[in-house]
Amino acid sequence: MATCISYMKMSFVWRMVVLLGAVGTQACGDCAGVGLSRLGPTEQTIHVGESFVAFYEEGGSCHEAFAPVPNRVTWSSAETRIVAVDSLTGKVTGKQIGDALVVPSAGVTTGPQSILVHVR
Repeated sequence: MATCISYMKMSFVWRMVVLLGAVGTQACGDCAGVGLSRLGPTEQTIHVGESFVAFYEEGGSCHEAFAPVPNRVTWSSAETRIVAVDSLTGKVTGKQIGDALVVPSAGVTTGPQSILVHVR
């Protein structure tokens, strides 16, 4: 009788170990992820008077989905004679022939950190 009770206890213990192991494995599968960001386009050619809208997005390494980050990024360019940049919307307009870099205020963690604009 003692052997039967001991066997039942061990059987219960092993079932619990297997169950908890399965739960633990599932929990480990949850993705903590690494924060990623991207901007685009990374290079753009426009004519004088033409415009495009630069974008900055954030996502994670668990999912390949990126989403815009409204009201957290401002845009600028040192080449103000070549392009006009709306700092809030990211709209870039060609003013004069030349090349300019457009940059977001947020730190881009992956990929290019500026947009090269060619105005032709």
